[in-house]
Amino acid sequence: MKSFIRSIGIVFLTCLLQVLIFRYGIFAGGWVVTCFHIYGLILLPTELSKTSCLMIGALVGASIDVVLLTGGLHMSAGIVTCFMTPWLTTFIAPREGFIREHSISVLHDGWGRFLALSSLISFVYMFTLFAVEGWKWSLLPSAIGKGIASTTMNVILFAIFQGLFGPKPKSKSHTTSTYHW
Repeated sequence: MKSFIRSIGIVFLTCLLQVLIFRYGIFAGGWVVTCFHIYGLILLPTELSKTSCLMIGALVGASIDVVLLTGGLHMSAGIVTCFMTPWLTTFIAPREGFIREHSISVLHDGWGRFLALSSLISFVYMFTLFAVEGWKWSLLPSAIGKGIASTTMNVILFAIFQGLFGPKPKSKSHTTSTYHW
């Protein structure tokens, strides 16, 4: 329960940062779009029920849509992403599975798993965003290209934030011992 409340706080904080700071992060003629609120969706607990995950994705997308006036694009992308997230997390899970109330982080899972899950979730979100925006079969190749370009930039941003603000290892230098080694 503590992990769930912490994750909801992180989702709220990432949505707030998206609205206040990253809302104008559109580069390369619209090919690269910053969607920092995806970071909050990535850090949701892995054992979260599908219904809860879909509700969180819908609320996050709807709140971004209301502020950015995007007419449901982010809500549809959030729902599709949160629908795919349980399958994507089982795809990259270790052999013995994730522990209860596990939220992915570099400290516990390593850079490989974190970057793989971040890339997959970010690509699903960005591809859905651009595919729904274009709404034509002929625009799907450009949606894939925009999804890859935006995913690359977003994953670099997520890695920077994970390195700066992610959980840190507990230092054992403050323990008292009889032996000096």
